[in-house]
Amino acid sequence: GVNGYWNNKVPEPPYITHYKIQNMSVDEQHGVLTAVLHWIGRDKKVHLEELRTMTFYPGMMQRTIDFDITLTAKNGDAIFHDTKEGMFAIRVADWLSEKFGTGKYLGSNGAEMEKGVWGTRNKWVRLQGEHDGRVLGIAILNHPDSVNYPAYYHARGYGLFSANPLGQYDFEKKRNPDNAKEFNLRIKQGESALFKFRMIIYEDARTKDQLDWEFDNYAGAN
Repeated sequence: GVNGYWNNKVPEPPYITHYKIQNMSVDEQHGVLTAVLHWIGRDKKVHLEELRTMTFYPGMMQRTIDFDITLTAKNGDAIFHDTKEGMFAIRVADWLSEKFGTGKYLGSNGAEMEKGVWGTRNKWVRLQGEHDGRVLGIAILNHPDSVNYPAYYHARGYGLFSANPLGQYDFEKKRNPDNAKEFNLRIKQGESALFKFRMIIYEDARTKDQLDWEFDNYAGAN
């Protein structure tokens, strides 16, 4: 959580609220939506201002959405203590999950299934399955400019699919307990942290080589 109390378990939980739309535009190549959000603490102060730009790219067999998220500390330092919950996530339909459907995780490091992927660092992870005779999947890519790249992946078989660069200790203590170290991101007053992810929702199977190419394209290597 942020500053030790950013959760929904207290009588009056803090919250994130929409403040304004800063930009909304579209052309033949993409659509862009930029919003400003405020992270309000129990003290009613704005602890973080979030600038979120979402860029939407159409395609015949896939839809791509880029998320550029800048968090700026507005009232003192903002400290993110390590937790496996968060940071960038999607809940998938049961048919795409490993536990209830046909889905299977694959990470850029070559690991497979929840057992192999969970808590490991990856440039990208995909979840792919079959539905109504079609192969469909979702891939989450983490940009090299993003905080604590490459992100850890909180990839659960029941359908929670999350990239979380801020859960370092929680993940390391399960997989590498002798060398587990806390990350504990601190954003100093007036300073910012950048989180960048790309989500690709696609039809037809994607191989590791294809997703490595997608990542290189996203990271600017192509």
